[in-house]
Amino acid sequence: MKVSGRYNERGTINPILVGMIIFALLTVGLGIGFGWAYLQMIDYKDQSDQKVAAAVEAAKVEQKEVDKKQFEEDYKRPNSVFTGPVDYGSVSFEYPKTWSVYIDKDGTTSSEYAAYFYPNTVPTVKNTTPYALRVVISNQKIDQVLKNYESKVKKGELTSSTTKLIDANDDPNSSYGKGTRIDGQFDKTINGSAVFFDIRGRTLKVFTDSENFQNDFNAILKTLKYRD
Repeated sequence: MKVSGRYNERGTINPILVGMIIFALLTVGLGIGFGWAYLQMIDYKDQSDQKVAAAVEAAKVEQKEVDKKQFEEDYKRPNSVFTGPVDYGSVSFEYPKTWSVYIDKDGTTSSEYAAYFYPNTVPTVKNTTPYALRVVISNQKIDQVLKNYESKVKKGELTSSTTKLIDANDDPNSSYGKGTRIDGQFDKTINGSAVFFDIRGRTLKVFTDSENFQNDFNAILKTLKYRD
């Protein structure tokens, strides 16, 4: 009697059938593998597209900020020119045209001259208000003025360095344009910089009370002049 189907005459497994089964399993396995790889590729592409879109959006936001800052800088120009009274050394410099100036003390009724600068409108004068720029010419000698900052410099709250105006006199016997710069935390609300120059026994003090105006402050110092 002959046996058909799964076994041959000797009762062994048909190799053709085994091959077909293995081929089928391989085909299914490869199909699953390719399917998984395809899904991974789609997922990776989706994530890549999202990352690219996010990067493009971030770049647009960053460019807008850059353009806004550049516009604000350009809008400040051409600068306005400030000139102080002759009796107080004819101090002059250029400052952003978008700033306003308020003369709090003109030197006629007090022992000093004081002017305050701020974008658009100058806030009410208070010791705790951080102004974009303050210009004070005091009858105090510069050594006395600088003593007020010695303790904070020693504590490391402030740093002190020498500074020179662009047109400082090269004459070693002249003090014109040679002064002292102080940077740091002056008090709880004032964190900025100041420069001090001797004007014939008086002291010229120029402050910026906030780090937000440091670039403007440094630009102003490049145009600062006074009569020795």
